[in-house]
Amino acid sequence: MADTKKAFHEQVAEKLIEQLRQGTAPWQRPWEAGEAASLLPINPTTGKRYRGINAIQLMSQGRVDQRWLTYKQAAVAGAQVRKGEHGTAIQYWKFSEEQTRTDESGKPVLDAQGRPVKAEVRLERPRVFFATVFNAEQIDGLPPMQRREQTWDAVERAEAILQASGVVIQHGGQNRAFY
Repeated sequence: MADTKKAFHEQVAEKLIEQLRQGTAPWQRPWEAGEAASLLPINPTTGKRYRGINAIQLMSQGRVDQRWLTYKQAAVAGAQVRKGEHGTAIQYWKFSEEQTRTDESGKPVLDAQGRPVKAEVRLERPRVFFATVFNAEQIDGLPPMQRREQTWDAVERAEAILQASGVVIQHGGQNRAFY
């Protein structure tokens, strides 16, 4: 009988269920303004936050530093993944791709500088790709994580948003919350 590997979403779900059984919810974080553990996982090379199942997968690893990179991204940054460290799998989907435009005879269309003209084409069937990422805590040679000082007052900002929304807010003497 062939050993079949479980689907990515099943692996993440099983790990999440096990953590919940142990009393841990990886998406719950203590809130300290500017603290790393209170932020979602991010790729410092691209500046993009990990979302969806990848965010849950990375948050469930129990790391304090929220920065996650591929081996190559670490190397390009002049850093090195420590020997013996194990990465964490993530997946990403590609819904479109860049293709070279062609003329009626199938030859590439060139721009004024002689370079092929590219066009973004939506794929008929999205493709899934897998990557392995490493947490900054597993990488030597990265600059330390910079804590950003919060320069705004959270309560004032929330009040300003509520005022700008134009929503009528009423407080009653009832012992229940209504939205």
